[in-house]
Amino acid sequence: MRKGLPIFLALMMASTAVGARAEQISQAGLARLTETIGHIGRRLAPIDARKSDAAALLTDELGDIGVWKKRQTPPLDTVPGRATLHTIPVDFMLAQLRLQTGGRFAPDTQKAVADKDATALFVRGGSIALDELARLTEKQHPGAIERRGEAYVAHWPIVIWSDAALVLEPGQTLELSTREGAFILNSGLLTINQAGLASTPDTNAAMPAFRPFLATAMTGAIQAQKARFANLGYGENSVTSGLSIIGAALYPAKLQTHFIDSSFVSVRALTFENARDISIVANRFQNMAGPAIAFSGITRSRVLDNVVTGTAKAQAIDVQNASSDIEIAGNIILGNRGSGIFVANDVRDVTITGNLLAGNGRGGISVVRSACIDVADNVVVSNAQVGIKIRSGDALTLSRNHLIANAGAGVSILDQQKNAQITVVDNAFSSNKSGVFGGSASEVTLNANDFAGQSPILLDGEFSSYVPALLRASSSPEGVQQAFTIHPNATSTTGPTSRPDCKTGS
Repeated sequence: MRKGLPIFLALMMASTAVGARAEQISQAGLARLTETIGHIGRRLAPIDARKSDAAALLTDELGDIGVWKKRQTPPLDTVPGRATLHTIPVDFMLAQLRLQTGGRFAPDTQKAVADKDATALFVRGGSIALDELARLTEKQHPGAIERRGEAYVAHWPIVIWSDAALVLEPGQTLELSTREGAFILNSGLLTINQAGLASTPDTNAAMPAFRPFLATAMTGAIQAQKARFANLGYGENSVTSGLSIIGAALYPAKLQTHFIDSSFVSVRALTFENARDISIVANRFQNMAGPAIAFSGITRSRVLDNVVTGTAKAQAIDVQNASSDIEIAGNIILGNRGSGIFVANDVRDVTITGNLLAGNGRGGISVVRSACIDVADNVVVSNAQVGIKIRSGDALTLSRNHLIANAGAGVSILDQQKNAQITVVDNAFSSNKSGVFGGSASEVTLNANDFAGQSPILLDGEFSSYVPALLRASSSPEGVQQAFTIHPNATSTTGPTSRPDCKTGS
């Protein structure tokens, strides 16, 4: 028989559970919140919608999601000089791409290139605008780039070398030919200012799954503001995912990459590996295969005020493989196939604050085998599994989160290593399958959480025997809930226990 807290004990706690900001929600309040989130989803459905379009709805429990920090839009960098146009054999270019990306490049891409003896356009030695590139190409290589109304169609692949920049200016759109296997390799700078990058709607006969992509490697950077990206990327390889930044320790990027106030629709993924100083701010992601945003080995980067809906195969935001110093804040993440935010595999020093995560196909937030994570002020509602899941985590703090009507536990803590520590403070639990679930857990400290709306089960799994301690802590004579610790770590007799040194990387 499953253990938990019966309804009358939950009601008894209603007058004593307190919290500084996170407070329980009534059934009427839950219905109102669910309706509001539905309105937010509809208001943000258009691909040109931004989080600011839902500002009037981000009140009450959603107030922290609606907080905007004043941020200065970074300038678009330039590369001095006037670029020259050359050509390079496609097979040589693909060999360079495989070399630059450490082999993370699908060798079958060459099958998609219609002309096996084709060359690629090779830009180097300065900056060039798209219209100027088209004019030069028409003179030197007729048919390589074609003008179709407001769009330029690239029939050949394009290489931007490390000393060059290609500039897409306001109103322009560059379409990469799907039928002819076109794509872009960028090791310099690509700026897209109020312009678009997309694929043509036809099919590649030799490789029907192929869709053009933009791969940035070595010292390259992308800077996009009010840009539009559509129908890019194929396969499971990160380089061909649609838009990718693949860095290398020996070749750090000369310039910072940022995507600001831009739209992504039916792009397989926005992928970053082994890079730093990435900014993804105030964008709209819709109908991507997913992850919509994928970080691997990324440092000093931020994902702020974005809207992510409808990923078809994976989570919305994925941070993995020794990434560190990452801020994920103010995002609206609705109806994605996997978890809303997934953090795993030696990630550290991450803040996840003020996000709305609702209706996702797995959990709201998952943290796996990572340390020094601060999860605060999020609203996690009606996700198909656990609200916040911690597996093999250490030095994590969960504070002031609203955990409401999730199909699993509001918080699940599993498989902690010996001496690991988790703090759960000032959160509000309402109408989840259970409040806090524990399995193979080490030290977990609970303080000032509001369980009044959580019934019938407050503590579940191996934590269920701590229900009396929770009741005692919630009904102190002073009226202030006292902290108590589940499975406290034993005091070391040989000196301080080795603890993660957060914010230093040690």
